[in-house]
Amino acid sequence: MATVKMIAERMNVSSATVSRSLRGGKGVKPETLAKILDVAEEMGYYKSNSANGRTTKLIGLVVTTQPDGELFELARRYLLVINHEFATRGWQLHPVFVPCVDEKGEAVLSNFTETGAVNGLKMDACLMIGSLSAALASKYHSKLVERFNGRVVMVCRHDIINGLSGVSPMDYVGGQQIAAKLLASGHTRVGWIGSLGSVANADERLSGVLKEFRKSGGEVAPQLWLNDLDPLPISVIEQNLKANLPEDRSEWPTAWICSTDWLAAKLIAWAHREGLRVPEDFSVMAFDNTKMAEELAEAVISSIVFPYEQVARCAVELLEYQMDSREFTPVVWSLPPKLREGETVAPLKKKDS
Repeated sequence: MATVKMIAERMNVSSATVSRSLRGGKGVKPETLAKILDVAEEMGYYKSNSANGRTTKLIGLVVTTQPDGELFELARRYLLVINHEFATRGWQLHPVFVPCVDEKGEAVLSNFTETGAVNGLKMDACLMIGSLSAALASKYHSKLVERFNGRVVMVCRHDIINGLSGVSPMDYVGGQQIAAKLLASGHTRVGWIGSLGSVANADERLSGVLKEFRKSGGEVAPQLWLNDLDPLPISVIEQNLKANLPEDRSEWPTAWICSTDWLAAKLIAWAHREGLRVPEDFSVMAFDNTKMAEELAEAVISSIVFPYEQVARCAVELLEYQMDSREFTPVVWSLPPKLREGETVAPLKKKDS
């Protein structure tokens, strides 16, 4: 019977590294994670540890990575839960890392869709974490569905498309919740800062905001878009704000909505540099409830919290349902977010007449 210690000795790594890899891979480099999982399968770790003697299912886990191959933080969150759910079912997880660059990503997806295999092992089903580019999605979603007879489930932060089944947090609803909170606090003129690093998600969030503001006769302007895939200096936010805001501060938005907590944290840091106070001078709301962003902002950001752990569990349940079904019918489950009250929103003060 293979053990964590035996795998560690074989790989010449620590037992802690092997243990982390078998529990989702947090803090483990993607290439090391893939090698450890391969050796674990080769040594019979999954077979000897499968639950209740059930037939082991082999699941290809397609994970979108950053251009340098590193996992997105959200993917790590999902992986921790998914790996646990797989272990309780005796399933084997075989990662397929797809860089979010069309050329590199296409090479990986082409091989996987043609063979349906990972390292020579035929997969029984496919679970996808993260969004492919529009070009790759239109080309390979249907191929994956055909290859696995519909046994493909996507975990995504916006609409599930192209006939896939999937589980998605409701970004659009999160945008509506933020808009409702600000409107109820008297803010009818707000600004938007969106992330070019996750345009599809940000667009969904902005759409929810715009719908509510249009119904109320409010205004969302200016709308700024910044690339925060790379470290974004606060000076870049400063340059964009100064280029798009009037000199008269009384004409500025009374609140800002940021598509990520990181953008909100850097906006707040810029405000501190300018001698402005949040929320006294303007309110700030964002999405994702990121602890590290709050450390930068030195405040609890009023934010939309998405049920990521529940999304991951539901995705595995949906995949199990699809594998047990004789006929394939696309199923999409959407889970609503919640508004977490913080310290960065205050009611709009009425001007003295």
